[in-house]
Amino acid sequence: MTWNKVIRLLAIFSIIGGFFRALMCPLALVWGMNSPQELIAGVLGTLFMGLGIFGLYFSAQKEFGKLGFTAFILYAFGSFILMGMVFTTLVFAVYDPKVLQMDMPPLPILIASPLMMLTVMLSMILLGIAALKTKVFSAVPAILLILAPILNFVPVIGGYSVLAWGIPFMWFGLETIKKAKEKTSMQTDETISLTNH
Repeated sequence: MTWNKVIRLLAIFSIIGGFFRALMCPLALVWGMNSPQELIAGVLGTLFMGLGIFGLYFSAQKEFGKLGFTAFILYAFGSFILMGMVFTTLVFAVYDPKVLQMDMPPLPILIASPLMMLTVMLSMILLGIAALKTKVFSAVPAILLILAPILNFVPVIGGYSVLAWGIPFMWFGLETIKKAKEKTSMQTDETISLTNH
């Protein structure tokens, strides 16, 4: 498998992850926050977005520079913690829902939650800024990604912030696939040109 094919596969993961992250919004509206349906989408979204970020970053790592690298590392680390937290919440939601209604959550969640929020939210803002600065990806999804952590704290519309998180990953994934196809096409043309000479 060529490097471009790996990038394209990871970009597909980004699209899948973004879809499941965005899907959390309608699922929460229908079945409620922390429902098994919403949390399953959250687990899948976190898993695939965590893999997809590698494709997004490596598709343009030179252009991204230090800012993009920092965002990538923070997101990879934060999504790993987030994955564990969402999965733990899903287990509690299915087997012991009373735990989720406690004033004081279990100690591991109490410790991991602020660390995860800080790393993931900061990484989203930095990734959006890096995308705007380098013009590696389109401006609209980059702006949405920057706004997503902020919207999370806005009353009434906070529940919709997952849309502003999921949509950019789908958008970036599509753009990454397009760029990878263009690179493959250029490499094929160069090979044909060299063969003809």
